[in-house]
Amino acid sequence: MKAEELKRQLEALGFQFYPDGDNIRFRFAGKQIPGNAKPLLHELKMHKAEMVNILKTNTITHTEKTQPGAIVKAIWPSEVQVLMDWFMKLETPTEPFYLEPHRRVIDPEKFFVSLQNEIAIGPSCPRNRTGALLCDLKILKKFLH
Repeated sequence: MKAEELKRQLEALGFQFYPDGDNIRFRFAGKQIPGNAKPLLHELKMHKAEMVNILKTNTITHTEKTQPGAIVKAIWPSEVQVLMDWFMKLETPTEPFYLEPHRRVIDPEKFFVSLQNEIAIGPSCPRNRTGALLCDLKILKKFLH
């Protein structure tokens, strides 16, 4: 089995994977790892290098400052990654538009640069912590897709 298929099967069971240098970190959503996941995890160890490459290419990582002088790697969750990729490839509209009935974007270029800067800051940007960044991106996807 290839690492990509193993990753899909394990994510379907509730696992989330993150790159950590040349290692793989994972989180499990449940209380106890199911028995059918153990052979898949063991097989994943055999494809570790391939899995690390997959995770590094499928995850936006930015250096982010959380405290003065402290630099850490910030990782967007994989479910958000798809939305971020879509937005980063999107061309900026030239005409003003309504993001919502009560929110008009007068300068789309400035608005898009602002969103790109927030994405570059990473998951700890203020608008992401409040959910506003993802909300705006989801609305844009419905509106422009």
